[in-house]
Formats: sequence, C-alpha cells, structure tokens
Amino acid sequence: MLPRSRHLARLLVVSALAGAVALGVAPGLATPAPAHADTSNFTFDSFEADYTLSRDADGTSRLDVVETIVARFPEFDQNRGIIRAIPLDYDGVPMAPEVTSVTDGSGASVPFESDERGAFVELALGTDDFVRGVQTYVISYTLENVVRSFDDTASDELYWDVNGTGWGQPFGEVSVAVTLSDEIADAFTGNAACYVGPQGSTDQCPIDASATPITASATDLGPGETLSIAVGFAPDTFVTFEPPAPTPLPAWVPATGIAIIVAALAALLAAIISAVRAPGGVPRTRALIPHYTEPRGIDILQSAHLVSRPDTAIPAMLVRLAVRKNLRILAYAATDSTAPYTLQYRADAGADDLDRAALDALFGADRQQGDLKPYGEYDATLTTALTGFSETAKRSLTEQGFTERAPKRPVASRLASALWLLLTLTFAANILCAVLFGESAILLVVAGGIAGISAIIASLLMLRPQQLTQRGRDAVDHLDGLRLYLTVAEEDRLRALQSPQGAERIDVGNGRELVKLYEKLLPWAVVWGIEDQWMSELAVRASAAGETPDFFVGPDGFQAALFVTALQGFQSTMTDPAAQWSSSGAGSTMGGTFGGGFAGGGGGGGGGGGR
Repeated sequence: MLPRSRHLARLLVVSALAGAVALGVAPGLATPAPAHADTSNFTFDSFEADYTLSRDADGTSRLDVVETIVARFPEFDQNRGIIRAIPLDYDGVPMAPEVTSVTDGSGASVPFESDERGAFVELALGTDDFVRGVQTYVISYTLENVVRSFDDTASDELYWDVNGTGWGQPFGEVSVAVTLSDEIADAFTGNAACYVGPQGSTDQCPIDASATPITASATDLGPGETLSIAVGFAPDTFVTFEPPAPTPLPAWVPATGIAIIVAALAALLAAIISAVRAPGGVPRTRALIPHYTEPRGIDILQSAHLVSRPDTAIPAMLVRLAVRKNLRILAYAATDSTAPYTLQYRADAGADDLDRAALDALFGADRQQGDLKPYGEYDATLTTALTGFSETAKRSLTEQGFTERAPKRPVASRLASALWLLLTLTFAANILCAVLFGESAILLVVAGGIAGISAIIASLLMLRPQQLTQRGRDAVDHLDGLRLYLTVAEEDRLRALQSPQGAERIDVGNGRELVKLYEKLLPWAVVWGIEDQWMSELAVRASAAGETPDFFVGPDGFQAALFVTALQGFQSTMTDPAAQWSSSGAGSTMGGTFGGGFAGGGGGGGGGGGR
C-alpha cells in the first residue's frame, strides 16, 4: 500500500495525463529527486550493507544497519556530498528509522542534516564544501518491523532491498551480510534467495546461507537497479503486522466513475455522428467517364495536390516540361557533376507562366539552348524553389475556388467542451478521494482516461478541413476520368478515342498521333503513380509507329526501362541526405525465499543521489 502523500502525487500525474487506465507503480520506485540535476553526474564504486537482525522483547523485528557507500565524484566542484533516502515504512507499517552515526572511511564524523520528505527520511551528508574524487560514507541506523509474514512460503521473511531502486547512478558492486542474533538463529529455515536488476527483475544472484553471516553480492548495477535478498524463518518467529487495509471507498465513487464513462462515451458517439453527418463538400453526382485530355483551368502541380498526391507534383511537372520539348531528360551524367542525371534546356516555346518559372529555377533567366543542369542529388537552392512552387499551388486551390474551408461544427464544439468539463470533474473527484480516503479509485482513473481520450477526439472532429467546391469536383472528376483512361485495357482506350467526342480529335489509325497522345498523358500517369505501365505502352506505340521519343534519353538512346528508375532518382534532389539519419520498492505480496521473488520486491531500499 502506498502512503497517502505518495498516492496523491501519483494521482495528480495520472489524472493530468488523462490516458492512464492501469496502475502498477511500486512504492520503492518513488524516491525524492536530487536537489540539483547537475549534481547527479558521478558513480559509486561500492555499496556494502552489514545487517544484524534481532527480535525485541515485544517479539517484533529489529534491524541494525551499517551502510558503507563509496562514491567517486568528478575532479571539479560539482558535489558537496550525497543524499541517502531511507523509507519510513514497509507497506504502511512504520519502521521508525533512527540514525546513530555518519562517519567517513577513517571513522571521522561526517556532518549531516535529516529531513522527512513524503515517505522518506532524507540524510544530506557533508558540509557546504565541495568534495572531489573517492569519498566514503558510513551510515549507521536502526529499523523496526522489517520482517513480514508470507502465506505462500508459510514463513516469516526478511525480504529486503539493499541499495534500492531510487539511485540515478551506477554501482560497481553491491554486497550484503546478514548476521542473525542468537535468539533467532535456530528459527532460520535455511531458505534464502538473491535477486538483482531493475524493479520487477527475476534475475537471481548467488547467496551463501550455509553459515552466518548470510552473504550475497552483485557487480555492475546500473541506475535504478538493486540487490534484493529474502531470508526465511519459521512461522511466528516474529510478531509481524499486516499492512493496513485501505479505507473502503463509498458507493458514490464507483457510481460516479460509471456515470462519467457512460457520459463520455455518449458524448463521443454524438460527436462522431455529428461529424459524419456534416457536409463534406460537393459529392460526385454523375458516372465517371474516361478522359484523355488535360484538364483546363488547373495546372499539374495543383492537380497533384487536389487528388492528394503531393509527392508526385514536382516529378510530374518536370516530365511535362520534357514531353512539351522545353527540356530533355538525360539518364546519365553529361557534366563533371556526381549527379546521376542531367536536364538539358531546349526552348521556351509553348511554356506557360509556371513552366517559365520552373525553367528559370533550373537553368537561370539567361538560359541558352543546350544548357545543362546536373540533377538527382540534393540541391538546397533548387529544392527551395521547387518546393515553393508546390506550396504555392496548394494554397492556390482555395484562392482559385477549387476548395473551401468546411463550415463550423457547433455541435462538435459543444460536445468537446462538455467532455473537457467531464475530465476536469473526474480530476477533482480523484483528488477528493485521495484526500478523504488516502486511496485512488481505479474506476475514476479509467473514467478520466476515457473522458480525456474522448475530449481529444471530439476536439479533432471540430477541425474544419478543406473540401471540394463545384469547380473542384469538376476538376477531380476529370482527373479521375484521366486515371480511368490510363488504366483500362487497350481496346477500351481505343473505344474512348472513337467516341463521338473523341473521333474528331484522334485518328486511331495514325500511329504518330497516338504516340503524341501517349507522350502528352505521361505526366498525368506520373501524378497517379502509374508511369511504369504507361511508359511501357508508349514504348510499344513508338516502336509500332517507327518513332523515337526524344524527351528522355538513356546512354543508348530512348530506353523506356530506365524511365521509372530515373523518376525515382529525381526525389534525391528534394531530400537532404543529413535528414535521413535523424529521426528515428513496493513490498511483494508473495515471499521470495523459494526463488519466486524479484528485485525491488522487498522493504527497505530507497535511494538517493548527489548534493
């Protein structure tokens, strides 16, 4: 059981996060934090505990403790000593720690201050003078009620965390020696176990219980790791006290939790229904028909963003410049650059404002026919310019009336506010339970988590995304029709070209016209991510017509198979290579003498740090 003050601290954290629905925090994990974070950068060579276990006249257990702690501080002014935090209770049963002395390795007295903080007594060892290098602290103190009775092992046990899990420093070695007083030596059952590691670790370590003192040790313990021992005695060897039972929570507490859960889920469901029923832009109202012409009134960058394929925008624009004979893509390095590809300027003929801006970025405003631009490796200046084009195109969709902001959602807004109010009420109810009863209500914590998650979801449902206008719907329908044309079987494409609308434009018997059409549609295949199959179709048509496309040239002329690889390589120009490498103890309810325990499962322990 946790002391009331520690319950309240843990409860505040859990309720504020509003997402934790289960608690398993052990008392031994809660330790006072060092006063200054910069005093924690040191290590411990060793922690040696010498215990003498005896029985008082009233039959209760008593532990005389001598801890020899060897710290290694840095060779500059950082630390004035250490802090040792000793638990005040063992699962709610007071241990009444009493410090008898603190000395250094030579036996000279070391000044210290003692202060109770929460469930611990903190010993601040040392003066205001800085210490450096190896320093030894010997702490002597006594404890009461250190033995517990466990039903599963049918024995009394000294189940004890030696150094505890509350240290932020590593230990080179932790060792313990347990001496049994004469009046209890015969009650020792011979059963003993040792555990090492972080809280909950079941890793065992050697323990010698063949003679007194009983000894155990472990090396190279990391921060937060402890050595724990369990030493068994015959039942009723000691008068032991069971941990105090928690105060029963009144009926209104679980009822409140259930009511909050029901209300939160109902409000969330209403918010979801409201969002689903909210207008979602202009819907498609007619059957999709194939299109083989470019959409009017919208450029290729805008189109890529409109159909939610922004990554294809820049490659599609470059391919469009190539098939319109403004530039040529060379699938090899034609300069001394290490870039794998080269762009060759051809002419401005037929270029619109976007095309000329892109050509300016690639070749400069004073470009001449035949100018070469290495391409395919990161170029910060070019990336900034091309990314700027893409972002401008995205913003222009709203400015030009293709999309608009969705209308406000007052129902979702009111429901989100109600859910946040529920979360606040749950938080207040948790605090009230902690203050009145010294115990948190798991159901209220669960209710707080559900209310918090519901409030976050409802708040997200309040967002007003961009949605299609009628103009945007017409453009998307045309682009979807273009994709349909690009992906249907060849006979279906020819049938579309022979339709009353298409027969006047394309003569399906003219191979050269078909090649020109296939070239013209290639950038739109890039938008839809189907450039590989469309490039193959173009290669077949070009071969049948005796044509050799010149917008893309490999080392051996027109090589359709290289096109997709080159297109993927274009992304290298937009990707900073540097970015690729950036992203990425409570007392146990069961005994431990028969090997079923774990590190941090006993009493004692605690922790500390530098000062």
